Amino acid sequence: MRHALHLLPDALRWTGNFISSLGGESVTPADLFSDQWSELPLPDILSHLNSEKKTGKLTIESTAASRDFLFVDGELRAARSSTENEKLGSWLVSQRVFSEARKQGALLIQEGSDSPSLGHMLVSKGIIDAESLERHLQNLTIAILERATAEDRHRCSFEDGLADGQLDTLPNLSTPQLILISARALPGSANQRQALGDLEQMVTRSDPLDAIVQEFSLTVPESIFLGKLHRNQTLSRLKKISGLENDSFFATAYNLKVTGLISLSARPRRQASVHMPTTATLSSQRDSQALAKNTAADRSDILRLSNNAKNMNHYAFFNIDPQASYQEIFDVWDVYRHRFDPARSSEDHLSDLGNELKIVFESAKEAYEKISSPVERPRYDRMLQTPVDKGVDPRSSFVPGTTAPQRARKSLVRENLKQIDRLVRTGDNFSAIKLLEQVCDLDPQPAHLVKLAQLMLLNPQWAPRALEKLRRAVEVDPTFVDGWLAVAEYWRGQKNQERERKALEQALGAFPGHGKATTLYRSLVGEYELSRFLDRVQRSLIPTD
Repeated sequence: MRHALHLLPDALRWTGNFISSLGGESVTPADLFSDQWSELPLPDILSHLNSEKKTGKLTIESTAASRDFLFVDGELRAARSSTENEKLGSWLVSQRVFSEARKQGALLIQEGSDSPSLGHMLVSKGIIDAESLERHLQNLTIAILERATAEDRHRCSFEDGLADGQLDTLPNLSTPQLILISARALPGSANQRQALGDLEQMVTRSDPLDAIVQEFSLTVPESIFLGKLHRNQTLSRLKKISGLENDSFFATAYNLKVTGLISLSARPRRQASVHMPTTATLSSQRDSQALAKNTAADRSDILRLSNNAKNMNHYAFFNIDPQASYQEIFDVWDVYRHRFDPARSSEDHLSDLGNELKIVFESAKEAYEKISSPVERPRYDRMLQTPVDKGVDPRSSFVPGTTAPQRARKSLVRENLKQIDRLVRTGDNFSAIKLLEQVCDLDPQPAHLVKLAQLMLLNPQWAPRALEKLRRAVEVDPTFVDGWLAVAEYWRGQKNQERERKALEQALGAFPGHGKATTLYRSLVGEYELSRFLDRVQRSLIPTD
């Protein structure tokens, strides 16, 4: 987002010497870790600090570097490192934002105690824009986190309390997302397998797949794991039906467990001696029977899909509706990845279709990765609805047939908005939503998208789709305060204070004096934190000489 300057804490110097950002007050190491506990993998430690809502500094030391992770109320707000190549200046040099000589010149300017932060100075002088700076800070933090996870450490400590609090340098990432990133960086599978325990435990998904997909960018193994959890089942059973290799399965299960996306519990005794076939098991049995009886259909579908893959959009390729849920998208991908596995060319009736199977499988994988992502899917959908210079994109079967001039289009939008208001007054919200979706296709204004999301939220089952619309609204205009307030309201309804706070900070960054945003932020964090944040915003708007 655009307003990154207020997210750079004064004391947190990403360049120069490695100094404390905890202020002048002394901090006493908390007796948080037993020797055994401190030997846990870093993702488990982060998860513990998050669930216990700890405030303080976690220090992870390895032979390569000493790295600090700063927490406020269990939220990971910032990371820093003692090694030179993990400081902002050197990071920007490595990313070719500027040269080493220019970095050294900037550091000379920073020598005074009253000098602005490096990021603030770089933006003020036009060397980098605020949005790019925010992205680089986020990528640097992720790199620090991943390296701290992957390297062998020789010391782990936690200092309870921060003298002056800590502003958030990660406005676009929640702590659970960062825990998942850390978990993926954990090397080897021994730690993950040990952390899981008995494979006869019951595994439960924390939320519906559609809700999880909106919050987390899942890998393919993670989506397979979660997509198979239509009902509670044992880890051992899930391992069999997932088709994942041992290392991949254990790593994936650990990642999801430490992030809180799944939970494990003891298997009820009454189930110990009775195997109850799951829906997925029965479906798999039916699929295998059907495949054995329909060799002609196999060949026909493989040839049809391989010949037309380049001329079909992803929804048509999967034969699903563009409004399909993420669970439905996973289910059809799960069928395709088994039915069109290139390994099936070893079967006699498919032995001459090895190349065609590969084409279909790779096309299915590409389609799944695109439309299973809450970031990529809306962009892909908009691309399908956009005419090209010479007619309509031939890959799209769902482009609205409108060629009206811009003036006529705006007139149509105005009339539709009036009709939508009438439908809402009469209680016909479903028709209002359908019509408003057409309006947003014609004229994707942030206000229209927020209104659509608010109507969708009247039905709890549409919450994931509503969040998609809100995200698109603030993507279209990152300074749209009402959009950020709607995002904050959504997360307040989900009881996610971290996400709510981040959205309110974006609103205040866009409009520091906004009354409603100020009131909501004050009620969430208190007057003192509000004053500190607004002061930071105001000072970030003052250019340096």
